[in-house]
Amino acid sequence: MYTVVVGAGTDHERTLRKARTIVDLPAATDSLAVVLVRAGDGSADPSEISAFFDEHDIDTTVETVSSDPPTALVEVAAEREADLICVGGRTRSPAGKAQLRSGAQSVIVNADRPVLVAGEPDH
Repeated sequence: MYTVVVGAGTDHERTLRKARTIVDLPAATDSLAVVLVRAGDGSADPSEISAFFDEHDIDTTVETVSSDPPTALVEVAAEREADLICVGGRTRSPAGKAQLRSGAQSVIVNADRPVLVAGEPDH
């Protein structure tokens, strides 16, 4: 089973964008499991995102944590022996460089496994 850890943050649309990116992974429904990490700091209710994965026949579990989201993503990925962590990105700068939120950058720097950046479409 290929396991992906993804944060369920306060911005529903951003979380849904990450979910769509995961669903679009090659052979996503063959043997994929998703762990939605929800910080106990008032993150959005992940039930709609869980339902989205259910519609695509992807096993989903929700884990509520008390640590800050970037740390939690890295810790949960290690505990679950996840294959991939998915974080959100931003649009590209005028120079064409990808811009990262501080949380995404922290995950990339501290993770010991691959990190997928699900960016917003260029405008």
